[in-house]
Amino acid sequence: MRRFRLFIHTLTHLVNDNYGGFLAPLLPLLAIQHDLSLAAAGLLVSVQTLAASLFQPLWAYFSDRFPSHWFILLGVLSTAIFFSLIGVMPNVPALMLTIFLGGVGIACFHPLATAVAAALTTRKKGIAIAIFITGGTAGYAVGPVFIAAIVEAYGLHGTPIAIIPGILIVIAWYFLGPRKVRRPKNDASDSDQQIAVKNIPRAALALLTGISFIRAVVLLAYGNFISFHLQETGMELQQRSYYIFALHVGGAIGGLFYGSLSDRLGRWRVIFWTPLLALPLFYWFNAAEGTLAIIILFLAGSVTFASAPAVVVAAQKMMPGREGMASALQIGLAWGSAGLTMGLVGKLGEIFGVGEVLFGISALPLLMSILALFVAKYRHQFEG
Repeated sequence: MRRFRLFIHTLTHLVNDNYGGFLAPLLPLLAIQHDLSLAAAGLLVSVQTLAASLFQPLWAYFSDRFPSHWFILLGVLSTAIFFSLIGVMPNVPALMLTIFLGGVGIACFHPLATAVAAALTTRKKGIAIAIFITGGTAGYAVGPVFIAAIVEAYGLHGTPIAIIPGILIVIAWYFLGPRKVRRPKNDASDSDQQIAVKNIPRAALALLTGISFIRAVVLLAYGNFISFHLQETGMELQQRSYYIFALHVGGAIGGLFYGSLSDRLGRWRVIFWTPLLALPLFYWFNAAEGTLAIIILFLAGSVTFASAPAVVVAAQKMMPGREGMASALQIGLAWGSAGLTMGLVGKLGEIFGVGEVLFGISALPLLMSILALFVAKYRHQFEG
């Protein structure tokens, strides 16, 4: 029964994060509709990412102390409502507010939902977290294709149709999801937990958050600006959505595979080695075309996202009793901070060209492995 509840919980994550994938393929159309520059379009990405990410530590604070299923249910519902309205907003302020409120819904969902996923198993937390994160990444991959199909059929004014899966999954989770919403069980006494909190290795957490930040910059830049780059070649919306799909579904599969592998081979090895595999793949993608380019982007996404489950579990291991906050740092703060850079990425794209900027960003995975070298001395605190 726990496996079924984990399935429903993961499916809810998929549907929730599906809405987070709406903005990327629609950016060129929204830019035309609202007369936005590339830098201004980048700011829309920043608004979404900031709301969806930087609010997570706040929600984590409350959900760690007052765990309730309403954090999950209302989070998904608000995400579905507001992101389904982005095509019908009459002006830029209304569009930004809608994106912001949808992002807040994403932030409300993630901290407690991640902790609940870990609590559904007493062993092999790496694979449980990997399955849950894979659901979200798969949703982020499906979102662009889903919304592109709606817009091609009904135009931008048809986006409210997309609210239907959100309503259905909220009902399904309420009746079939995890029964007890709580943090993963910790056998330590309150006094032991207080000592553990005081002894949290902040330097290691900062390094892990840095790795998550760099990963987020790479994936946000490619996921949101590749559509502009491909539009310049004359590619249609539905075709462009397949590239975004390939990047994120690759990340979903990579997170699941390497998350499971990290339980056996060790989390640090996955955190260190997988970014090194991403480096040549991104450069190869920039030189490829057609189906080959989609396949390479899929592989690049898989190894770029591969270390995410290992990093989340490592952070949770080093923050006993604060698992929601640990998740918020790696999934929330890191992605929110990365979102701040998207306006800059857009401005650089205006100056140098989007293709050239993405080519430069392809070198960033190397920095992830460099930071991982400094994490090595803390391995004993998060392995096993």
